[in-house]
Amino acid sequence: MKTAHRIRMNPTPEHVEYLKRACGTRRFIYNWGREQWEKQYQAYKLEQETVPEEQRVLTPPNAFSLKKQFHAIRADVYPWTYEVTKCVVEGAFDDLGKAYRNFFAGRAAYPHYKKKGKSHESFYLSNDKFTLGSHWIAIPGLGRFILDQRKQEKKRGKLRRKLGTVNLTEKLRFVERGKASVPPKKRNRRKQVLCENVTILGATVSCEAGQWYLSIQVEIKKSSPQTPVSVVGVDVGLKQVAVVSDGRVLENQKPLAHHLNKLGKLQRQLSRKQKTKDPETGKTTFSNNYQKQRVKVARKHQQIANIRRDVQHKFTIELARTCGTIGVEDLNILGMMSNRKLSRTVADVAMGQLLQFLKTKVAASGGTLFIASRWFPSTKRCSGCGHVKKRMPLKHRTYQCLACGLVIDRDLNASLNLAQFAQDMLRHLSA
Repeated sequence: MKTAHRIRMNPTPEHVEYLKRACGTRRFIYNWGREQWEKQYQAYKLEQETVPEEQRVLTPPNAFSLKKQFHAIRADVYPWTYEVTKCVVEGAFDDLGKAYRNFFAGRAAYPHYKKKGKSHESFYLSNDKFTLGSHWIAIPGLGRFILDQRKQEKKRGKLRRKLGTVNLTEKLRFVERGKASVPPKKRNRRKQVLCENVTILGATVSCEAGQWYLSIQVEIKKSSPQTPVSVVGVDVGLKQVAVVSDGRVLENQKPLAHHLNKLGKLQRQLSRKQKTKDPETGKTTFSNNYQKQRVKVARKHQQIANIRRDVQHKFTIELARTCGTIGVEDLNILGMMSNRKLSRTVADVAMGQLLQFLKTKVAASGGTLFIASRWFPSTKRCSGCGHVKKRMPLKHRTYQCLACGLVIDRDLNASLNLAQFAQDMLRHLSA
């Protein structure tokens, strides 16, 4: 299976300058390709409408042709792009091609330009261009860049490898059995994932709230764990994030609601920082205090997301290890977000993230996940006799069956119906 390990980096100020330049170069090349793609497509479309078929010479644009076009003019027009690793250029055009493929397949919106300070800052490293150590990574071109900044060309051979390494907070958790060393601390041993084979596919360096992270993509092969035989249903909601048919409940931690006052205070302080807009160019210049406050707001958002992510990771991994078959319901999350009275609560619960964690962890544990249609009446159906109500408003927290008289919590009733759905799907597959 393919997975990834995200590790926090501890770069020096010199390292950060190179990382920011690599992210900026990737953003510039992506925008350049996006602009050229639009121009060439408009020319191709005009030729299709006005020129006879036998005289047409233009073809639709693609990422590979744009990359060749960029390399042809790179040395003369954009020589500063050689200051960073060539993986930045390759990754930018790969991202551009993927963005258009997703758009044509209907999976995403039309690709837009990436703006500094708005878009996600990151760049890709291929597996043969970096060296991963115990607690460090050697990024190509980093040592040369630092020496050029220091103007010490004579000592480049001795210092390049040392300067080009960035400290990591932890080791790669995926290790091969024969090459694994036993960590002395118990918590570090618990983090290790022993595998039969580990292949590094690549890495992505990204910045989030002023902190740098390295995401290492690996392909691993490990023995499948013994799959449990229990069948459960999981109902996802707002009052309780998840209710399992066997009685387990994941309470709503409400991280956004608990930190909303502090977040609002930080955002009000940000709005009072100095920023000026040039009337001629339309470019906004932000003060240094504005940039510092923006990082504080971003880190508060990161803290809220980390609280939510940590709880959901622990709950889903326990569920995947103890249950062999799980039934869940597909949800119209965008429709729920359109309700102005519930949108903040729906966003705070992050039901989509919980279901995504459940999918990946159940697949890794060798279990089976059945997803019921969003029209499946899990809430309206009685788990005892099967009677379906016409309406079940959100304010009714208890399900009372009009046919058999069953009185049960509405979320537990829905989870029992989803467990029955999973059992029916198992019987259908085995038949």
